[in-house]
Amino acid sequence: MNSTLQRAVTSFYNLVYEAQTFATTMARLDLADQEHYAGRIEGLNWVLDRCQELEDMDENLTPASLQRVLGDVKSDLDHELSVQRREKGRRADGREEALNFVSDYLASLITATEIESAKSSV
Repeated sequence: MNSTLQRAVTSFYNLVYEAQTFATTMARLDLADQEHYAGRIEGLNWVLDRCQELEDMDENLTPASLQRVLGDVKSDLDHELSVQRREKGRRADGREEALNFVSDYLASLITATEIESAKSSV
């Protein structure tokens, strides 16, 4: 995998960690909305658990194999979002919000891997 793509994956992972740190801090500050932030933290923890493979990323990973891993994560994320939408409790709203936030960035990262995969196959 090229260094630009590797930096993009690392940035994605760091973004999720930073969002988790922010939500944790806000839960401590905003006691009135603490449950909402707890839902966000729960959603971000789910993403971090699901993306564990990305953290231990091998430099020899090809764009096509990375695309496959990201596609699997996105599929699981879409399923989890559909579950959250059905539950729609207050805690689920914070979790759904976090998952939607990550989903947008994950979609962009998948597009970048598709572009890199197309370049390397030409």
